[in-house]
Amino acid sequence: MTPPRRAARRGGRAVPLALALLLAGCTAAGGDGVASVTDDPASAVTSVSITPVTPAGLVTGPGVSSTAITLAVLVDPERDRGTVQGVRLWQGSVNADGGLCGRSVTLVVTGAGGVPTDPAEAYRQVGRDALGVITTPGGGDLADLLAADAMPALAAGGPALTSAPLPVGATDDVLAINALAYLQGADLLPAGAPVGVLTDGGPSAVDALTGARWWVRQEGAGALAVRPVGSDTDLTDWGGAPVVLGLADAAAVSRLAESVPAGTTVVTTVDGYDPAVWSPAALAVAAQGRVLVTAPTPAFGSDQPAAAAVAAEFRAAGGTDPGARLLAGYAAATEWGRLLTGMCADLALTRSAATDALAAVGPAPDGSLLGPTDPGAIALGLPATRVSAMSRADPGAPAGLAPLTWLESDDDIDAYRPPR
Repeated sequence: MTPPRRAARRGGRAVPLALALLLAGCTAAGGDGVASVTDDPASAVTSVSITPVTPAGLVTGPGVSSTAITLAVLVDPERDRGTVQGVRLWQGSVNADGGLCGRSVTLVVTGAGGVPTDPAEAYRQVGRDALGVITTPGGGDLADLLAADAMPALAAGGPALTSAPLPVGATDDVLAINALAYLQGADLLPAGAPVGVLTDGGPSAVDALTGARWWVRQEGAGALAVRPVGSDTDLTDWGGAPVVLGLADAAAVSRLAESVPAGTTVVTTVDGYDPAVWSPAALAVAAQGRVLVTAPTPAFGSDQPAAAAVAAEFRAAGGTDPGARLLAGYAAATEWGRLLTGMCADLALTRSAATDALAAVGPAPDGSLLGPTDPGAIALGLPATRVSAMSRADPGAPAGLAPLTWLESDDDIDAYRPPR
């Protein structure tokens, strides 16, 4: 695999305003309810250290005790795909280094320790006791609850302009734009050729289609042939389109892969490609190298330094079966680590402080798992990051994916603005 051909070009800056998408619900049931103030002079910060100690005057709220910071990891088991693996790996690394703000990180996880497996039910029962939430992209009841409570919640991707959870990785529109640019650069999508699109009409599909339409207009490329998922949808004849985007769940994209003409490339997301769900015929198409997957992070096994470092951590911890979202889970947790470090410096471990930190934390380093992601950009109606990675579906590879690129972007993506 070669290093990225394109690099993100967004400059670093702090955004001096609270995230409007979260502030809309700041007086709802998920408010801070400040619990305590730490005022022990012996705990004051006297020097800079890798692991912060508890400073004097630290204000804390729900999910924070004198010894621990609790985050809720609320993930549907069917969509987990390694998310919890990644968050737990980050937790172990942080706690081995002394924790954050003089506290260990503890997790409340769906399906573990008596916590319900349904994310919304888990949130109702125990999630409101946490400082914040990590979850996977998607809407539904959990997203509504998070938004109503103004609960700080992060996911490594999802639809653009989503307030709950906040997509700190490449959004679905960015994934589609960068995937089409990659296909063109790899000579898999000739200039002027049509592009097929199979869509289930969900929020992620709608967002991805928005990005695809922008790219087609920007490039003066061929038309999009858009078809809905359905029992009577023709999946065999795409009018000569060399590429079909599968914007649907794994079962629908499996049927697409086994139906398209020979030589056609299917491009989908982690949700659309699941070896455990795909039929043998669809997996045979993947084994031919004709299924590509776009994602917010490089695939497990990538030699991108951040991805390689996490993979080494995973193996050192005895891990042997990584999930396709392991790196995404680790990345979302790392963003919480950046927020908590800033919150500690500002003497406030509360939910409103987390909202402020999202606006002020600034871009992550270019070499991060999500690239130079800047959560503060979301309040301005912009993607937190404009880079993403491509992989090849390979049922025999770790997590079922063979990495193709590091994090890269379409050359013109700085001009893209998600429609409000």
